[in-house]
Amino acid sequence: MIEIDFRELNPLKVIRNNLGECTMYYLSVGDLGDFLVFAFQGKVRYVKLMRPYPGKWTCESALYRPEGLYVFDLGNKSFLEELRRKMEMIPK
Repeated sequence: MIEIDFRELNPLKVIRNNLGECTMYYLSVGDLGDFLVFAFQGKVRYVKLMRPYPGKWTCESALYRPEGLYVFDLGNKSFLEELRRKMEMIPK
């Protein structure tokens, strides 16, 4: 299970679900709205960020859906700052 501390984003709600291949987080972030964050661990940690969508939420479906943005934790920037920046880019 991949642990991410979202406190820096001041979320109203965080729900975590271990899906085996990834860890899914459902976030509600004030004025930005609701998001799904699918966290994966490869050579680097990365997440697929998207709005909630109808249907089953799985690691595989998240990777294959064209909607959403990726955030990679390469250690050179604050991961949560980059995540928030991408959240602001996704329309409601």
